[in-house]
Amino acid sequence: MGFNGALTSSYSWLLEFSYHYMFNDYIGLGGSVGSWKVWYEEGWASGKNWNIDEDDNKPCNFYIRPSVILKTPALNYSGCSWSLFAESGVMLNILYQRVGIESTSNFPYVEYDYVSTSQGQWLAWDLRVGVSLECGPCGVSAGYLMSNHDVYSQYRHLSYNGISFRDFYPRKPFMQGAYLSLSYNF
Repeated sequence: MGFNGALTSSYSWLLEFSYHYMFNDYIGLGGSVGSWKVWYEEGWASGKNWNIDEDDNKPCNFYIRPSVILKTPALNYSGCSWSLFAESGVMLNILYQRVGIESTSNFPYVEYDYVSTSQGQWLAWDLRVGVSLECGPCGVSAGYLMSNHDVYSQYRHLSYNGISFRDFYPRKPFMQGAYLSLSYNF
């Protein structure tokens, strides 16, 4: 059982709670429930007298992530064991996004409208590799992650007043990052 966090090259973070059943010391099957959010936006959808609401300009979503863990045999030192591992998973995002639009066509009054979509990337593959340290039932893992997750995928399917948001947000087909995991073994 673990709590994981990561920072990625898409200017996003993710936090998740995970559980894996270990069949033996080397193979585990389980999954995670988590959320991700962009912390620094790389685009801003806007047009004549309108723009996306500032709070909605940073995409976020919840997901479930089934995964498989493979570990190497452990190297024991001072009551702790070190091992290398790889975890392959599939991130399944909620396929719905709704954002607020601020319209200033009747300035100084601001009117709000909403647009939503059920299109975009909902499935993303990922791979995490790293080093694991276990001392008794407690463990810490750190490593590198890579994924085809596109944080702006759903935003590019939004439009307002006939203007598509597609050109406002960058396309990043490959995401990478660093993660840290704290775990407890039953």
